Amino acid sequence: MFTYLMKHLPANKYLAGISNVFIMLLPVSLISSFSLLASNGATLLNWTDVSYELNTISSLIAQLFPVLLVVFFSQYLASLHKQPVIAIITSSVLLYFIICFQWDLFHEGSLIPINFPFAIFIPIAVSFFYQYLQLLSIFRDTHLPNVVERSINLVISVCIVISILLGISYGTKFVILDALHLTLMMPRLDPMSLFDGIIYEFTRGVLWSIGVNGHVILASYKIELFRITSESLALIETGSGTIPILTSNFYDFYTGMGGSGNTLSLVICVLLFAKNKGYRTLAKAALLLSIFNINEPILYGLPIMFNPIMIIPFLLTPIVGLLIAYFATLWGVVPPIMGVISWMTPPIIGGYLGTDGAISGSILQCIIILIGIAIYYPFFMRMDKLSMGKTALDSLTERFFSSEKIDTTKAIGSYIPHLSINMAAQKTVEHLHKTGDFILYYQPQYDVDKQKVISLEALIRHCSYSGHITPPTFIDSFSELGLLPELDFWVLEKAIATANNYAHDPDFKISVNVSPETVLVPTFLTTVMQLIKRSSLRFEQLELEITEELLIKDEKETKKTLNKLRELGITIALDDFGSGYSSIAYLSRFDFDKVKIDRSLLLNIGTERGRKLFSLAVELGQITGANIVVEGAESKDEVDFIQSLGISCIQGFFFYKPMAIEAIIELGLVTLQDEQVA
Repeated sequence: MFTYLMKHLPANKYLAGISNVFIMLLPVSLISSFSLLASNGATLLNWTDVSYELNTISSLIAQLFPVLLVVFFSQYLASLHKQPVIAIITSSVLLYFIICFQWDLFHEGSLIPINFPFAIFIPIAVSFFYQYLQLLSIFRDTHLPNVVERSINLVISVCIVISILLGISYGTKFVILDALHLTLMMPRLDPMSLFDGIIYEFTRGVLWSIGVNGHVILASYKIELFRITSESLALIETGSGTIPILTSNFYDFYTGMGGSGNTLSLVICVLLFAKNKGYRTLAKAALLLSIFNINEPILYGLPIMFNPIMIIPFLLTPIVGLLIAYFATLWGVVPPIMGVISWMTPPIIGGYLGTDGAISGSILQCIIILIGIAIYYPFFMRMDKLSMGKTALDSLTERFFSSEKIDTTKAIGSYIPHLSINMAAQKTVEHLHKTGDFILYYQPQYDVDKQKVISLEALIRHCSYSGHITPPTFIDSFSELGLLPELDFWVLEKAIATANNYAHDPDFKISVNVSPETVLVPTFLTTVMQLIKRSSLRFEQLELEITEELLIKDEKETKKTLNKLRELGITIALDDFGSGYSSIAYLSRFDFDKVKIDRSLLLNIGTERGRKLFSLAVELGQITGANIVVEGAESKDEVDFIQSLGISCIQGFFFYKPMAIEAIIELGLVTLQDEQVA
């Protein structure tokens, strides 16, 4: 079971998204925590006003954290499912406040609700319901400007989703809290019972692991514990009482070193054993705070919250510390914790002061910390190993394209902090963005028998502000950053928008290359359908070119997707046939409407062997019943040879080079609808 979790949970995109959003918000947690630490320092110096201001700042920033979590997680889900970012964020933020008010989740003295489970669940619910509305395009046939159409659809979709979820929330609250009279109260625990103490520590850890402040929920237990401790101390002063083993500071000093979960052990473990630089940097930033028992940075930054792997040692370590400290005190190895000391007292010092100056108290804390390191070690090392894979958490797409069909999840797959991505690739893409715009060129496919262009293949280029055109050498940089799906969706959307002007011609076809990463995006099929339905094109007028690399990656899922596309009428072409190792095998297992012979086979037709191999490739393609297109014809001899094999569809510089759509129109290769009517 544990092996299964280690293998499959890090690949879950929802859990990975939650993890990475917490990482993005780590600076917020650090600022809040350092403000709280500074406030405590100001209190020690009797700077009352300064302490109050710093504590207020810390509190306000902490309250802001779940709201930012809603915003960033909504953005992540919108990118994951190719949904309008503004719609998902707007709906989620509004619902977060309304539902928290509906469920009476505003804490006393707080202007903003603090509820991490709701902050995560609500964006998921919004994104889920929005999927069913995304294909609805009420104003598709209107003459309104596109921005007006999108704004109206945005308002309608947001209102519908909010209404649905508010209805569900109200119904749930009515059934659970009103009709059935159920309550969310915790069971009463005996402060003097070791068994109840274990339940308390376990429950507190579980609550923290899902983003709920366990100290707040279990406050009644800690208040009762503090009362008993104070009464016992008062009796001791009169010489008529004894101090119990379990006191309020007992938990602070033995099960909360570094914060809930004894996370000081984890911070030290990271500092000693982490190979990932990101982890070590996080641990260095969190160490000072952990010494004063503040662990929000490590909870959010590693993260521990919503991380099924790290939750296990997070729950286990404080319980082990509780048992060791309890029996060490019971058997007289260390004195009981005396007095009431601030929970921010650093470990080692806290053990010494808490046991009224006994060095054994400090030694016991050291032993518990070391045991905690041993417990955290195997779990963390597994994460550290996973983290050595390449990730790209920062989506560059929003800076380059305005398309809503963006996938920022391709390279996100484990619970890890930000890693350094390929800086050269990032600089290349950013340089292109700053120095010009991405544009589309189109290369015609020419039918020599019909003496006409039968298809246009869309090809991405970069045009600098000075007019220089860069060929697609930058595609490798996008691939390095995991952004090929973004690139493909942008090309697909722009190509279909351009082709929309020529949809009146029944013989017109637009061809678009799609990478393996794009075809395997879960919403690829839905996105293609939506783009076609919003245009004037018929499905039969779209051709998608795929390469052998896609067939290698996931044959079962690929075949399923390609079959659905072909059922719609979309043409599927196998690109670069003859350039790979397994092309022939895939011809026997997949159905293609078109096979494009790679230019590499044309280069050797000057020899008898080369001509025979080329002829064989053509024959293999024809056996499947697919139409044959030859790519890269640049000379008359090559064209004559191709025609001699009975092939009429040719693409290459001999006929046309890739060119802008304006040049295509100027040559009369395509015509606008009004021109055809005229």
